[in-house]
Amino acid sequence: MPVRHPHPWIKPLPEVEGVTPRVVLIPGLNGHPELLMRYAPLLFPNWHVRAFNHHVDLAEGGVEGLARRALGVFEDEAQVFVCGESFGGTVALTLAHMAPERVKGLILFSAFGWHPSRLARRSARALAVWSFLGATVGNNVYRAGRVASLPTQLGLRFPRALLRDYLFRPRAHVVAYRTKAELSLRFDARPWLGDIDCPAFVLIGTWDPVVPASAGRELAQRMRNATLLSLRGGHLVHLVNARRVGALIDAWARDLHSSGPR
Repeated sequence: MPVRHPHPWIKPLPEVEGVTPRVVLIPGLNGHPELLMRYAPLLFPNWHVRAFNHHVDLAEGGVEGLARRALGVFEDEAQVFVCGESFGGTVALTLAHMAPERVKGLILFSAFGWHPSRLARRSARALAVWSFLGATVGNNVYRAGRVASLPTQLGLRFPRALLRDYLFRPRAHVVAYRTKAELSLRFDARPWLGDIDCPAFVLIGTWDPVVPASAGRELAQRMRNATLLSLRGGHLVHLVNARRVGALIDAWARDLHSSGPR
């Protein structure tokens, strides 16, 4: 999928000391990478970007199976950065645990290492409603549901272009979405999170009712080499503040490069 710059008047940041970093993007539960890839030029300027499309993936083999299929996006590169968004973070973490020699670093947006019990109960109720609506309603009603979700996803202030992109992104594949949502409720990386020693950039939104900020903080605390950053906003704070987040990632990657191989 080609990377299109959503705002062509914004100049990309310089390359990291002449080296072109490579990153594989793993989107959230919806699984379609279009929205994340649309903002990749701001999040990862001058990076070589690929995406793992799991939109219709029925998650055979669980999160581990998804991680193995995501490895296929790496092609022949020895090491790449892996960026996981929300549920995609569970796949990214599992991949780093399964194949640490292939992962140069993790970039985690609104991610979690395990579902807090309170969040799991709320998510189970939301999943039941979503499973019914996703299979029965038309596009207009479906889009109206997305409008209702704007405060939790984008916050109260966001770019107009992002509003359009969010409302018109592809609908979720109901069976695939439900299967992965159920996996997310059972996911628990705590037994092995401390074994992941690659650098990790963990970004959380201060007001995220989907994945509470506390889940991101606890995730970063349990990892050996994590950098935690927090921005005002909701679940998709990385898209609302894409250019600022891109600058933060660039600075983090430059620091890793200047420090030499781990």
